[in-house]
Amino acid sequence: MGTLSTHLLEKARTYEQSTRISVPAYDTLFAVTQAYFRMHLWEQEASLLVVGAGGGNELSAWGPTNPKWKFTGVDLSEEMLQIAQHKAVQLDIESRVQLLKGTIERLPQSTPKFDAASCILVLHFIEDRQEKLHLLQNIHKQLKPGMPFVLACAYGDRESDELQDRIKIWQSYFLDAGYTKEKVDSMGKGIMNISFLSDQEIQQLLSEAGFQNITRFFSSGLFAGWMSHA
Repeated sequence: MGTLSTHLLEKARTYEQSTRISVPAYDTLFAVTQAYFRMHLWEQEASLLVVGAGGGNELSAWGPTNPKWKFTGVDLSEEMLQIAQHKAVQLDIESRVQLLKGTIERLPQSTPKFDAASCILVLHFIEDRQEKLHLLQNIHKQLKPGMPFVLACAYGDRESDELQDRIKIWQSYFLDAGYTKEKVDSMGKGIMNISFLSDQEIQQLLSEAGFQNITRFFSSGLFAGWMSHA
């Protein structure tokens, strides 16, 4: 499981490169999320639920420096889970990692409730509001009462000038990174295929799902992050 094909190694490299450009201060998002989790978990043993674990960036960011944390990750993509498993092996943390293909419903009913959870860059790929709510409700059910949850996704009012201006800045950032104008123009059209909700609408979804003390703590380009408690 620790060896990847040339195809997957290239896919992993491309994914990490484009994601870090798409979300300026991407690594800072993970660092601040880690600090938030540590504030609640201290030095104790803890179990974390990672929704959208494919790619393994949460494992890379939090696994080596938190040896008492165990991770359960779910993702729909078999290829991306292979990349995550590869990272776990390379980081020598595979004994603390369980990866499952599918949705959060794939978790066995006997699974103990988690001490923390994250859902980073997933929600905007779900178009239907009720499906978004269903996902957040299921995450809430898997958490111990009062424990921390971090959500990060694209946000904004699709019809607003404000979002259009942020998209232009986002495209300019890719141009500065060396992408061709044709590629960036295509990406600008493609970004409108994801689901945008305003900050207020996302906080409302979190509240409806049962989360409390909801605070937006991160914003970069087209994306933002919210912390909350189950």
